[in-house]
Amino acid sequence: MAKHQLIRKFSQRIIHADDFGIIFSEGMLRVFIDHNIWDELFARKLDLECFFPTEQFTFYVTKHGKYEVQQTPESCMELKEYINRYLDSLVKVDAMFGFHNSNLPPDQQRSGGFGIGRFSNKTNELFRKNLNQKFGTSQKRKSTQILYKQEADIELAVRSLIYPVLTLDIKPGPLKEAQEQGGKVILLERQFIKPLSNSDFVSYIKSRLNEVQT
Repeated sequence: MAKHQLIRKFSQRIIHADDFGIIFSEGMLRVFIDHNIWDELFARKLDLECFFPTEQFTFYVTKHGKYEVQQTPESCMELKEYINRYLDSLVKVDAMFGFHNSNLPPDQQRSGGFGIGRFSNKTNELFRKNLNQKFGTSQKRKSTQILYKQEADIELAVRSLIYPVLTLDIKPGPLKEAQEQGGKVILLERQFIKPLSNSDFVSYIKSRLNEVQT
């Protein structure tokens, strides 16, 4: 049976299919966004529900990405309000299954428990282990922050093995490592997207997403 036939056959339920490299849930494409993407969306005052219909797309951040929002400085309150308008509603939070870490406060746990976290696989866990060995650190950029350096990027890099990840920056680190190993990391170059209208910007994102599906 051809892949497009399989997709149609199972379009009404979730398919975990490494052969396809993406997950469809009721016909929707799951897309992860890096924290810096919020800056561009906010600058454009983009109405996500209008430009990215829920029957076509489901945007996700990792649980670490949610913590990045929480540690956004108060000087960026308007940005934070924009993000919170969509977070946990139109933009979902993705957590991997894991048990309580006694070294972290209850409100800073990285994993999700039963009914919240989803299961990983051996390939993802091996890649996460390698990234942590290469880039992981116990240092924070500021003592008041929740996350350690590179922690959020490591989680996005792991997600990119299966799902598209949108970012405005691929510097040496986990995301670049993932891209070099075939991860679905999509760089939206700042100078290219800057002059685009909102409609053209959204069309460009959709075209890039189509590229990683084919």
